Amino acid sequence: MSWRHKSFEVLPALSVRGKDLRGSMKTVTVAWMFGIAWMACVCGSQMTLFCRMLGFNDRDFGILAALPWAATLAQAVAVTFIERTGMRKYPVVVYAGIHRILWLAIAAVPFFLGSGRGAITVFFIVFAISSILAHLAQPLWWSWMSDLIPRRVRGRYFATRSLMTAPIHIVTVIAAGILLDRAVITAAPMTIDAQPVLLWTICGIFVCGGLMGMIDPLLHLRVREISSPVQADNSTGRRGRGFFKGLVGIVVEPIRLVAGSFRDHRFRMYAIYGMVITFSMTVGGQFFWLNALEKVGYSKLGANVVFMVCGTVGALMVVRFWGRLTDRWGRRPILILATVGAVTAPVVWLFISPGDLILAYLLGGTASIISGAMWSGVNLAQTSIILGFSETAGKSRYVAAAAIITAVGGFAGGIIGGQVAQSLHGFEISAGPFTWNNYHVIFLIAIAARIGAVFLAIGMPDPGAKPLRDIMKRARFNAYNNVMPRLFWRLRTLGQRRGNQNKKGT
Repeated sequence: MSWRHKSFEVLPALSVRGKDLRGSMKTVTVAWMFGIAWMACVCGSQMTLFCRMLGFNDRDFGILAALPWAATLAQAVAVTFIERTGMRKYPVVVYAGIHRILWLAIAAVPFFLGSGRGAITVFFIVFAISSILAHLAQPLWWSWMSDLIPRRVRGRYFATRSLMTAPIHIVTVIAAGILLDRAVITAAPMTIDAQPVLLWTICGIFVCGGLMGMIDPLLHLRVREISSPVQADNSTGRRGRGFFKGLVGIVVEPIRLVAGSFRDHRFRMYAIYGMVITFSMTVGGQFFWLNALEKVGYSKLGANVVFMVCGTVGALMVVRFWGRLTDRWGRRPILILATVGAVTAPVVWLFISPGDLILAYLLGGTASIISGAMWSGVNLAQTSIILGFSETAGKSRYVAAAAIITAVGGFAGGIIGGQVAQSLHGFEISAGPFTWNNYHVIFLIAIAARIGAVFLAIGMPDPGAKPLRDIMKRARFNAYNNVMPRLFWRLRTLGQRRGNQNKKGT
């Protein structure tokens, strides 16, 4: 149906204001409540256990971490679509809807194919298609929201949206962990035949997540489309391309985007930092879960709480603090401080052993709180930087180029992490109360990459940002002014009391 036959309410609008704008923003927030419930259902210990039951080895877990980053190349296609049509609403609904509903197909894989290489291959194919559709929808959604939500309230809106949806994420994660602990047979191996109740439980969680995830894009049908200027190259040479040339264009377009964006020195430095820091995150991503569940002895609920609840709480505790510091001092100092803090989380995991489980939970929870707090600073600074590039000409191209370069680091991290873990399978060294295995080698690689990212952030240009040296001086000065008067006030008070006592004694 053409736009001429649609009602006025669904035609693209130049802008949305007043009551309609407030209603649209509420709808987007409510939609994400279902979206974050979907995210909580398909991530966490249930995903790790599901893959083990399919027969995953450590290399397969590395591929699992790498596939979503490889699918990021689809964002170049989405950017081309935006520039040639200007339409975002219905592609977002279709791509995101199919992306979420495919989790029903993932849940059906073990019931039709059992376990083994055939089931793993089909799982990877469905998972890859879902990831590609997600990345097709992502830049379209962000571009749509950037035109819908006014800049003056954008930061406050997304902060409020995160605060309102975080409790849903926490409750869903805890509920899933409780169900998994009740369903698992502790003494039985992690196979489909030995854990039938656990399999049904995990697949039921995936189905619930897929159905709730579908509601998210469907609710966006109530949000008005915003017309966007078409920046297409309408030359005849581009209109009549055949199927083969179209496939070649899908490969050439990302290269052209990255090559054009890399001419900007500031963007090049930021992109390299993003690639390295993403590598450090992806190289150990799945193996933190495997180490906690299989080596340390975490329960399913305990792992979900440590990694997903504690990390979320840590981020919520400091997200506004990072925002104020970013506005006051600039983006580069926050990026440096948060990256330095992110180094400490994998360091803590080097000293978590299965001997004392309570201590292991305390240390793991502390590491996740630190990690969530620091990564929230990294993400906030990265978002501010990319939004700065987005205000220049060809904004969608900078966003896509940054995503593609970051994806290179994420893909390399998953593949290298899986290969190293599989090559060192069975490796173990003990020293006193500590035991280190092949997963700890991955953690060392993540630490080294994060240290390298710190030096990249130090050399990153950021016009208008305060030097980190001045910030540290200011922090020491504030600490001195806040601590010393209180300390000397107590000393003076104590001295006065002793003086009064001496006078009374004489």
